[in-house]
Amino acid sequence: MLKLIIFIVSLILIGFLIVHDNWMMTFSGFGYEITISTILFGALVILLFYGVHLVKKPFMWLSGVRSKMNVSYYAKREAYLARVLHAVLANDTDNIQSLMKQKKSLFSKQDKKHLLVAGLIAPHTDIFEEMSKNPETELAGLRGLYLEAQKKGDVKEQDKILQKAIENYPHVHWVIQAQFDLQILQNDWEEALKTLDILKKHQLITKEAYTKGKAGLLFKTGHYAEAYALDKTNPQFAISAAQVNPKKAADILLDSWRITPAKEVYTAYMDLFKNETAVKQMKAVKKLISNNPTGRQALLALADTAIRLELWQEAKETLQVYMASYPLTKEVAELMATVIREGWHHPEEAREWEQKATESEDNSGWLCGKCGQKTYEWQVTCPHCQTFDSILYR
Repeated sequence: MLKLIIFIVSLILIGFLIVHDNWMMTFSGFGYEITISTILFGALVILLFYGVHLVKKPFMWLSGVRSKMNVSYYAKREAYLARVLHAVLANDTDNIQSLMKQKKSLFSKQDKKHLLVAGLIAPHTDIFEEMSKNPETELAGLRGLYLEAQKKGDVKEQDKILQKAIENYPHVHWVIQAQFDLQILQNDWEEALKTLDILKKHQLITKEAYTKGKAGLLFKTGHYAEAYALDKTNPQFAISAAQVNPKKAADILLDSWRITPAKEVYTAYMDLFKNETAVKQMKAVKKLISNNPTGRQALLALADTAIRLELWQEAKETLQVYMASYPLTKEVAELMATVIREGWHHPEEAREWEQKATESEDNSGWLCGKCGQKTYEWQVTCPHCQTFDSILYR
């Protein structure tokens, strides 16, 4: 639009000057003086303006051609990378070797991104070392070296590599997550708490996982009450919180049982009444299980208390109620063997229940939500797969 306006104004100006062609323009400078017709000067200005515009056309055309060539080049690289990913995922060795040969034609010597492809196709320490020495691929190289050290269980080397990554890429999500994982591995609970907040800030962890993770770390740093306040589903947190607050111990354990009726909570709660009479102990256990008296753990708690108080008939009846409602477990079979041997003095029948106990499984306890392995107690990381905060009470 601007060019059109200039062209029209130029035509009007030239027309006006043609009518008044007696106008002359004189330019002087550097010892020279030039006189020229105004019409001719205007024509020269217009010619110069459109001459420049015409000269730009070939360059614009060449730029367009170059742009199309670049698009085609990058499209080929994208298609190549897609084939690489497919071959790697399919573990197609023959295709991978063929793709390695094609790499040279798609990446120049100056373009170090070919190292990323090499790291994907043939990941090993030498490739990662080379990648870590080039700014374009440094982060990927450091990550590869870190994972190699992790496979070897070399914590010292992991820390060394990670420190370099933190120095150059402190806000990269992988670096933050790796820093947290390494702090957990090194039992550096205080620093792990700080890094957990950074994970939350970068939205790398869900709200629920953050709360449970923070509770676990607070527990490891000895802040039992704070840990229990954040996560009341963990029986171990409740037991420890009760131990540091004897005045509220009973209320804490009752509250914990209502959420997670665990054998450990029952044991800790009844330990508060160990010096009381049998009547008061039975009253205490019935108060504990009052919210769900026919539940699995409630019946086991009642039966166990009856056995400790040598109330054999009540213990047997409670176990019979359990077996009528739930599958036989190792613990129930063991309790029944005790009742039969100690209360009824039938050793043969007791041995039969002991045999059933060896053939049955536990119905409760701690296990990893990721690998499914059992543990004897809650731990901040799974001793089998090293996953953070994956131990749950079943």
